[in-house]
Amino acid sequence: MEVILNDYHKKVNAEMRASVAYWMEHPLSREECLRQLKNLREQRLARQSNW
Repeated sequence: MEVILNDYHKKVNAEMRASVAYWMEHPLSREECLRQLKNLREQRLARQSNW
């Protein structure tokens, strides 16, 4: 079965490739990465505490 991509999928794939290329050229510092992980953990805990 052949996969057929419409214009939307082509656009989204191109945006994702551009994003990946940018972050490969501009990696985050260790401190920034840890800060983002901390924020994500806090957001997850806030979501889970609302259950």
